[in-house]
Amino acid sequence: MMSTKTKNIERRNIQISGGSTYVISLPKKWIERLNLKNGDSMQIVNNPNNSITLSADTRLEESSTYPEIKIKKTDSVESIKRKIISLYISGHNFIVLNSPRAKIETDVRSMVMKLIRTKFVGTEIIESDSESITIKVLTASPEMKLELAFNRMFKSTSNMFSETMHAIEKSDSEYAQEIVHMDDEIDRFSYYLTRNLVLALEDSNVLSALGLEKTSQAIGYKRIINCVERVADHITIIAKTVVDMNEKNISKIPKDILSTYQKTIGLFDNTMALISEKNYSQAEKHAEKIEVLIDETNTLVKSTKNNSEASIVSQNLIYQNRRILDYILDISEVVMNDTVDSIVSMKTVENTEA
Repeated sequence: MMSTKTKNIERRNIQISGGSTYVISLPKKWIERLNLKNGDSMQIVNNPNNSITLSADTRLEESSTYPEIKIKKTDSVESIKRKIISLYISGHNFIVLNSPRAKIETDVRSMVMKLIRTKFVGTEIIESDSESITIKVLTASPEMKLELAFNRMFKSTSNMFSETMHAIEKSDSEYAQEIVHMDDEIDRFSYYLTRNLVLALEDSNVLSALGLEKTSQAIGYKRIINCVERVADHITIIAKTVVDMNEKNISKIPKDILSTYQKTIGLFDNTMALISEKNYSQAEKHAEKIEVLIDETNTLVKSTKNNSEASIVSQNLIYQNRRILDYILDISEVVMNDTVDSIVSMKTVENTEA
């Protein structure tokens, strides 16, 4: 069977076997790399762009390898935490923490338990002794469509902002402290969604289970998820600022700031509809509204510039909202990038070669 090869692309001719079956040979190095043999089954996925994805059957025995985090005395709790989160997001189903010849410290165990309880979906500790902890992700495939999980993340973030405004209006620093803890739920959605998008880029079955048609959608959603997570981070900073203020000073927060917050919440909520509707013109108009509010926010910052403690606090509260608007604008741009083909005409390039 003839084949031609250009860099990583191979072209092979189709042959007919038995009069009606179309056959094409597979690269030997690819077969050997996956340890496939005669009689093994393969998965063929028909993609929306008329291509096919060929992969080893997922029913084949899973790899017995897993990542192991070897804890050293010099490792901080935060460093160990970052490694666990990275491995979870990367798609690993087993994560082992090992502390050779030493007990795992109590603060590390507490961190792992809190991480699993508040940040990860469908994850448990399945084995634990004095020197090791084994974490397993119990959900083999996405438990919900991406859009459903994404909507819940969006609504939770919007509610978090609204409740922060309520805490300011009521001069309630204790309630503001409760809002700070809401950020755990946003992180939980972010890690879960990011993990599944990473898996979707590697497995077309996961892509389909998430309700997506092409990998480029996964990339766009990843950027949007990052933006929503950053919005929640800035809302948390606002809530923490309120926590550090006494009731008298909270009541002195300018009404103009609260008015700007209300407008921002409205724009954020409308952004969710843009993602669902996938309309370029609406996304463009929405971006223009965001830019107008950004200009108003910049003017508000200038009006509060002096060296008083109250002014510094106000400037910080306005700055956090300004950053939130930047991320909302980024989301609108993702929608425009994804839908721009719908408002332009496509032309065929003429071949001018002799």
